[in-house]
Amino acid sequence: MGFTDWFGLAIKKNKGVDVTKVKKQSVDMGAMAAGSPSAAAEALGRMVDQNNAPTKVLMVQDGDYLPQVTDYALKMAQRLDCEIIALDITERPLQFSGERKIRESDRFMEMARTNAEKFIAMATTQGIKVEHIMDIDNPEEVIARVSAADAGIRYVLSKPEGEMVNADQKRPHVPVFDLHCSRL
Repeated sequence: MGFTDWFGLAIKKNKGVDVTKVKKQSVDMGAMAAGSPSAAAEALGRMVDQNNAPTKVLMVQDGDYLPQVTDYALKMAQRLDCEIIALDITERPLQFSGERKIRESDRFMEMARTNAEKFIAMATTQGIKVEHIMDIDNPEEVIARVSAADAGIRYVLSKPEGEMVNADQKRPHVPVFDLHCSRL
């Protein structure tokens, strides 16, 4: 780490990656003053769980792994010495019904499983532990549910949307969200 890194003056090496910090909420003193200490105690318990849990990166993809996102997740996990949770999520099959819905769901699950196995093999060779989760539902709801269930999830990496998704791009914008400040 260079001298300028200590003061945050160094030039950022990954300009295509933004880290968004969400303001940290505090324990509501109004709830404690209103005679609701159980809500405050629950909030404090979640804060303690988060601080004691090992840091994890939640990598959100749609079954089709973009190399730039997987490479960034692996580098981040190595740098932070943490685990990765690979979450494959889509809601596309939900727009269909009957046999078509089943076919689309099976196609998504097979593609996600195949790509996750390749990613897990690559991560294992680098000494990084990966947990894989697949779901067909609203992405925002699943991300909220998974991150609420595991207090260790601190960062969420997601696949860029729209025009920014191009496998030929050398440095696409990879959205990264820091959840450390968003708990409570």
